[in-house]
This record gives sequence, C-alpha cells and structure tokens, in this order.
Amino acid sequence: MPDVTSQAPESYAETPELHERIDRIGFGLVGGATVMFFFGFVFAYFYLRSLDSNGLWRPAGVEPPSGYGIAIAAALVLSALAFGYAARVSKQGRGGWVVPSGIALVLGLFACAAQAVEYAHIPFGPQSGGYASVFFGWTILYVVATLLALYRVEIAFAAGLRNRGREGSAVPEGFVPGAMYWGLLAAIGVLAWIILYLL
Repeated sequence: MPDVTSQAPESYAETPELHERIDRIGFGLVGGATVMFFFGFVFAYFYLRSLDSNGLWRPAGVEPPSGYGIAIAAALVLSALAFGYAARVSKQGRGGWVVPSGIALVLGLFACAAQAVEYAHIPFGPQSGGYASVFFGWTILYVVATLLALYRVEIAFAAGLRNRGREGSAVPEGFVPGAMYWGLLAAIGVLAWIILYLL
C-alpha cells in the first residue's frame, strides 16, 4: 500500500497577498453590515424627530449627561488611534505594538464601563419618548458591538504578551483589518455622540 500523506500541494498554499486580500474582503463585508445595522438608528432618530408625535419626541427632562458622552467618545477615538498605531507598527515589522494594543483595550473597556455608569445616572428611561427609545436602543447595542470588537483587540494584546521577548515572534493574523474595524466602530461611536448628545 503506498504511503499517502495529507499534505496539501504547494499550489494550494495561501500567499501573504491572498491572505491580505481575504482579510480586506472580510473587513468590507463586516464593516458594511455594521454600518447598515447602525444606520437603522440614524434613520429612526431623524424619522421620529421629524414626526414628533404628540410632542413626545423629547419631553422636558430627557437630556443625557453630556460629560459621559464626551468621555465615551474621547475614549473610543483614543483607543482606535492606539490600536491603529499598533497595527501600523506591527505591519512594518517593528516591535512596540503590544503596549499600544493594551492601551487600546483599556480605553475601550473604559468606554463600555462609562456607558454602564451613565445608565445609572440618567434621568429618564426608554419609555420616556422617541428620543429616549433611540438613545437606549442605540447605546446598548453599540456597547454589545464594542465588546465583541474588543475581543479582537484583546487577542492581539494577549498574543503580544505571550510572545514578548521572543525573537521573530509573529504578529497575530488579521491585526490590520481588526484595527480598521475598530476605527470604523469608533467613528460610529463619534457619530452617535454627535447625534444623541449634540443635536
């Protein structure tokens, strides 16, 4: 009986260019789905605001504390910048991407925690008119999406910690698309801050 191995032929091996293209396409699909998902809240905001049924769009007293919104938006932007910097440094093959990844993780977790604390200090509930419904729906689902994306940030950070000091340690796969997605999610967070806190 001939000795058959299960090794794939050389022609089936994925080149780095192909792997990068797959990551780029994956980011485009997930990013597009995320944008379309949160577009529903943008539409709901402006549609319900234009209807203003019985003057209940935003009754008196329905005002979120602006300090929390500023802190959350700033933490998200700084986190995305730190993780983007880490991805750029890692793509160039240099070390020093672990600390910015850790900073990005801490800032992202801070943004989620600040949102949870804001819920405890908010003077209205989701039943307090159209604005309140959009506010709670958007921010709760945004925190869920943020926590899911932070899993990618944590994977990069943990891999960097495990391989710290090893010569030629590999950068985690999908680092750059993960940073691009985290930047997109931070941009959606800034849009949420502008719409929900400033308009």
